[in-house]
Amino acid sequence: MSHLPSLESFWRYESIRDRLPLSPLLPPATMLASKEELVEVSKGFFLDAFGVLNVGEKAIKEALEFVAMLRAKGKPLFVLTNSASIPKERLVAFFTALGYDFAPHEVISSREVLWRHLGEPAPSYGIIAPEIWTLERPLQGYGVWHEEFWESETFLFLGSGVWSEALQEKLKKTLRQRARPIWVANPDITAPRGEGRYSLEPGFYTLLEEEVLFEQMRFIGKPFPSIFEHALARAKEEWNLLASEIAMVGDTLHTDILGANAMGIKSVLLEGYGFFAQGGAKEAMEQSQIHPSYHLLHY
Repeated sequence: MSHLPSLESFWRYESIRDRLPLSPLLPPATMLASKEELVEVSKGFFLDAFGVLNVGEKAIKEALEFVAMLRAKGKPLFVLTNSASIPKERLVAFFTALGYDFAPHEVISSREVLWRHLGEPAPSYGIIAPEIWTLERPLQGYGVWHEEFWESETFLFLGSGVWSEALQEKLKKTLRQRARPIWVANPDITAPRGEGRYSLEPGFYTLLEEEVLFEQMRFIGKPFPSIFEHALARAKEEWNLLASEIAMVGDTLHTDILGANAMGIKSVLLEGYGFFAQGGAKEAMEQSQIHPSYHLLHY
């Protein structure tokens, strides 16, 4: 696993702000003191996964309690996750193993939103993911271990576990020779893995690329609108709630918070478990001028 400290990740996000959605400038956040206060800020909730529900392979104990509080008060929730390397049923099983009681319809992944945007299948796809045999759609796909991968008409970047700098350089060379679209289902640059470790995610290999390659990319997942639009449409239909009646709880300013602000959703920065587990959130908000509606240090 490669690693990128959160401070360096922050500055990398800042370096490509012009590639991220525009977001209104909000006043400094209202501080919350506890999960008891958090549960009252909205009628419905969108919850990030890594850094909000879990860190690496471990559940956040207080998050389990917070979800139980939402259930007790009858407040609906969706998990909005950029995790795209595995199919939804495996994702739901992962949360179940951690102790959560999420039903499949309560988990919205950028991967499932991707399938809604692909349109008619291309003749062939280069699939960047640890598995290509678990795709939810019948595609002519090739993994990075196939020679045909490099000649694919379209690329799907779902997960970085099988990726490397050497493969990235080879892909860049291939795309300079013949431009082709790349759909990126996880725009995160990093993800918290616990004990101060952060993995490099697909956004590291795509959002930060040179302009001629960036122009070929299509992003699905936070902070980009498509996943929020899908979640909001479902929230209106199933919960009869508007964006202003929903709070997005996340640990990352440039994905969860910026994306929610841009869509008119209330935003809550949870500091103590994920991106800002080592501190620095206040300085980051001042530097980036990305302010959540609310700020909570710990559940």
